[in-house]
Amino acid sequence: MFNCRIDLRGILKCLALTWSLVLFYRFLFIIFNLSYLEALTFSEIGLAYLYGLRFDLATVLIINLIFILASLVPLPHKLYQKILKLIFVISNAGFLVFNIADLEFFSFIDRKMTWDIFDMGSDVQNQMGQLILNYWYLTALWGGMVLGLWRFYPRRQVNQFNGLQWLGVTFLILVLTGVGIRGGLQLRSISPKSAFIFERHEAGNIALNSAYTMARSFGKKQIPMVSYFKTDQVAMDFIKQKLGGSSSQKKLHQPNVVIIIVESLSQEYIETGYTPLMKKRFEKGVFFKEAYANGRRSIEALPSILLGLPSILQKPIYQSQFQSNKFIGLPQVLKNRGYHTSFFHGGKTGTMDFDAFVKAIGVDLYVGKEDYPKQEHDDGHWGIYDHHFLSFFHSSLNRLTPPFFTTLFTLSSHQPYSLPTQFQNKFPKGQLPIHESIGYVDFALDNFFKQIEKESWYANTLFILTGDHTQKLATKAYQTAWGRYRVPIWFYHPQFEFPTYEPQKLTQHADIYPSVLDLIGSDGPHLLFGSSVFSEHSGIALNYTSGHYLLKHGETRVWQQGDQFRSDPPDRSSQQLLKALIQYGINGLKKNTLFP
Repeated sequence: MFNCRIDLRGILKCLALTWSLVLFYRFLFIIFNLSYLEALTFSEIGLAYLYGLRFDLATVLIINLIFILASLVPLPHKLYQKILKLIFVISNAGFLVFNIADLEFFSFIDRKMTWDIFDMGSDVQNQMGQLILNYWYLTALWGGMVLGLWRFYPRRQVNQFNGLQWLGVTFLILVLTGVGIRGGLQLRSISPKSAFIFERHEAGNIALNSAYTMARSFGKKQIPMVSYFKTDQVAMDFIKQKLGGSSSQKKLHQPNVVIIIVESLSQEYIETGYTPLMKKRFEKGVFFKEAYANGRRSIEALPSILLGLPSILQKPIYQSQFQSNKFIGLPQVLKNRGYHTSFFHGGKTGTMDFDAFVKAIGVDLYVGKEDYPKQEHDDGHWGIYDHHFLSFFHSSLNRLTPPFFTTLFTLSSHQPYSLPTQFQNKFPKGQLPIHESIGYVDFALDNFFKQIEKESWYANTLFILTGDHTQKLATKAYQTAWGRYRVPIWFYHPQFEFPTYEPQKLTQHADIYPSVLDLIGSDGPHLLFGSSVFSEHSGIALNYTSGHYLLKHGETRVWQQGDQFRSDPPDRSSQQLLKALIQYGINGLKKNTLFP
């Protein structure tokens, strides 16, 4: 049996050395940004700093991954050991420079750096001389860290292993490294958005470090700045001119707000008779038939509905390079008005990153499958059957103190469309596999409303119901570029007479956020992509698909073809509106200026 030599202690000492520098950086970040953090208490800062240890460990392992792998190769030659030292110093120096630069650069964009910093390209190169001169102390600090990495690199202390032991140790180190990089054994790996679990967004930036956000964004396609208008402000003014309008004169006083997002609920299923019970309910309140989702996936629905931010990127916003931007969601605005905020989903916690996203935008309580008391009601695929979970949702709402804001996301109408045994063959099979499950969900929702009508909080509750996106469709009228986005949007309050509205008005998911603020008389911030459904303008629907943008503006359809914009019927003003929305959205994300 051959012997192998690995310097295990040396590897651990090297990782500890890097970790100490990352910890020191986060301490300096607090010192450099005291004015930014002034709203936080000392305990909030301390808690965020401790929570950041998880990201620090992931950062250390990512930075030193090549060094760790190379160190496991049993080559005792002195030259190889010198190469290991160079790998360690160069890898760490290359990433730590981002942490040091971030001490000052953070104040310009209010978020940790990602790889799109290099979009500045020539600007950075042209200004390199004055940057080094004006921020000489950062250069000196970085140089001191690099010198420390070289000076305190541990001396070699060889551990002897036979072949089998070496294989076992190597396997164990690789497993622990993988677990450390993903931040634990949870369903999904941690990511920058996972840092923003605190009540105040600023605390999340204490937990993060720029070496981590740079590493996580490395290799991802960067999005260039947009300049259709002379300035972003000109683009914003154009949007306000086209989409501005009066608000509702009728207001609700501190109503509870319940948003129900139904998995895969297309407007087609309502029109073709697969939801007879809900269709009857839609006759009350405000029901928009010409309504559109702002994306085609569940993970795109939440930002559209709760942030008013349509899907304008290839990736969902909270899986993109902008996930650590500051967003002010509807939950946070209502929380600031004294509301308790919650989110319910019968699937496993971590599914589609729902939990991390909603906690980052102001949700106090996340309730998932693990919180449901009877696991035998699990469908075996996605989570708890809808009629069971809706009853649980009902009982949970009874325990909340009004006013409350909550969102429920259903799941039973998701492929493979499984039904509880007692409901099989009870609903029309239809033409598609989803039709029977939509009938079941229709029953479950109607039963939920029958149950809650008896509760004291029901009388002062604003309900909003919509589908997250569409799924398989059967009719030719919906098998179009826009038909595939059509979902219902329904507003209902048992005792409120809504303002006069046009049922055929063009509406979208991004309108829900500003509409709620309009009805409750809140001046909370919201994005320019959406507006209250009770305002006067004709409405828009914005989408991004297969690398190009689509806009519906009144009766006009606008689409992007490469660098060209076309519309049917020809309408230059609507084309300019799409350009303005793109510039406002992309540049606002890159500069982190979408919200004040």
